[in-house]
Parts: sequence; C-alpha cells; structure tokens
Amino acid sequence: MGVFDSVGTLLADIANIISDGQRILSLSDKRHWGQDEREQERALNSVLDEARKDFQELGPLVNGNGRSQYEHDRRHESMEELRAILGKFQALNERLKDWSRSGGPIDPTWVRETYTIKRELHRAQCRAAMRVFTSAREASQRCLGAFIVQRKQRAPLRDAKAGIKPDETTLERYYKEELIACKAVGTFQRFGDQDIAFVCDFCDGHLVWEDLERMPTVRSSTRAVPPSSLSSPVSLLPNTSNWQASGVTNCGQHQKQVIFAPVAIANHIIPTHGDWEAKLLCPLCEEIGEQPQDEDDDEDPYRPDEEFDDVKSLQEHLEWQHGTATLPIGLPTTTTAENNCLVM
Repeated sequence: MGVFDSVGTLLADIANIISDGQRILSLSDKRHWGQDEREQERALNSVLDEARKDFQELGPLVNGNGRSQYEHDRRHESMEELRAILGKFQALNERLKDWSRSGGPIDPTWVRETYTIKRELHRAQCRAAMRVFTSAREASQRCLGAFIVQRKQRAPLRDAKAGIKPDETTLERYYKEELIACKAVGTFQRFGDQDIAFVCDFCDGHLVWEDLERMPTVRSSTRAVPPSSLSSPVSLLPNTSNWQASGVTNCGQHQKQVIFAPVAIANHIIPTHGDWEAKLLCPLCEEIGEQPQDEDDDEDPYRPDEEFDDVKSLQEHLEWQHGTATLPIGLPTTTTAENNCLVM
C-alpha cells in the first residue's frame, strides 16, 4: 500500500487480507467451534465471493476498455475509501489472530461487523466504477446505476430487432430482470414514517416516493392489458402509458398512481456535491429530442435539459406535459381510518 496504489492493487490487497482471515480460521481448533465460528467463516467467504463478482462485473460496464480503466484508476476518493476498508479488514484479522492464540468462543459481533464491511466494500467498488464511467461519458448525466437499469429496459427492443418474438415466459423474465437490476444497483428502505426511498449504491443519491405503503412491482399497464394481448413489441422503456404503477397510500389506505420504480431509477442523475437527493431526467422528453427533424425545419433540434428535483416533480411533469392513459386499477382497496398508518 503506497503512492502507486490503484483500484486494482487495493482490491488485491483486500482480497489477500480476507484470505488471511480465512486461513486463520481454518488453522484454528475446529473441535471447539460453535455456531458463531461457522457464521464467521461463512461471512468471510461471502465477502470474498461478492468482491470478486463485483470486480468482474463492474469493469466491463464502464466502457469498451472498462476493465483496464477501472483496475488502474487512481482517483483520490476511490483510493481513500478502499484504504479505509483495507484498514478495517486488517483490524479484524488482528482480532482473529488474538482469538486463535487465546482460544475460547469467538466474539459474535465480529460476524455483524464483517457483513457491514462487506456492504461498504460493495458500495466502494460501485462508486469507483461510477467515477470512471462519469469521466468517460461527460455528455451523459445519468448515474452508472441508472445506465444499468436502462440497459435492462432496452432488452425487449433488442430482441425484437433480432426477430425474437417473446412468449409468456420471456415476458416474465423481462419484468423480473428489470426489478433484479434495480435491487442490484441500490436498496429500498423506509424513509421516515410514511415514505419509501431508493438509495443508489453508485452515487448515494436518494429517490423518495411520498406516502406509500409498499413499492409496487408491476406497471399499471401490465395489470390493465396482459402482454400476450399486445400486437406491438413489448417495451420497458417509458411511454405515456407505462411509466406509472398502482400503489396504496401509507396513511388512509387510498389508491394512488406513482412513477414505477425502475422508470425513476433508470433516469436519475448523480447528485451535486453536498446533496443527498438525486435529480431526474424526463425519458419522454429525451425521446422527443432524439427524433429526427424534417429536412425543411430550420429550428434548432429540441434538446431537453430540464432536471427534476425529486420523484414528485417528475411525476407532475409527466402528468401535465405528456398526459397519462386512464387505466383500470387491479389493487384491492382497504378502507381504514386516516390516521391508521402502516410501516413496511
């Protein structure tokens, strides 16, 4: 560890330290092992497996030669985060060494600490990849996490261009993979007493849905019109009828239309320094801007540059500027008192 550190060298150092911890456990007297010792072993195995998986998957996402750029990147923020995590694993190993010498039961809090550092390492790798991605795509405002989800949304159109006609099983796979992509780039969590937030692992940006009992997992258009009845190709990219989902308010249990989570996640941008809430782009405005102009049109091409401060303001824009189709809602309604609030 020194002045010539890079993302790749620090990740290699972290992997070696984790392997040392595994070795310490493997050489201890397993005749006296209990549940806590086995949990600690599983925790270290899990950290190493996920770190390798992240390294293999994140590099190619950056750009065509992303693996090399990601591995050799030396941005200060990435170096500091990875060095801090390396220090935490080194401290954990010292405690494991002391335990192996003195014997006795292992400290059960080390397992929880290991999983906490695992989460920190995952997020540090995501942020390191995001910084390389952002520098390589200066014209794009989207976060790398948004790009990953949007790429999944384009899968049905790519298949359609290749002449692949999806059956019911394929359609279900499209929908499932879109949701899996969202969970792979961040986490959903209760935000306050009534709201739900998505926190992106790549940029730390928060997207907040106000007064929502639980996050819908199906578009309203999918409930209203079964995919098998559609004559046109299925698209997960937002349009005037498929950006919304049917939810239930946390207080009062009233039905409401919200932006479908993958639509918002695929269109969020990196928060400015010091901000915690991610702004969003309108995908429908972007689509209009990408349409070819008439040859006799002398006006400048439409280039939408408006950013929306939060999920609520983007939804208001979509409703007022792009209109929404009226769709039947397939969710049951529960009538309760206005002050009967439920926590997810």
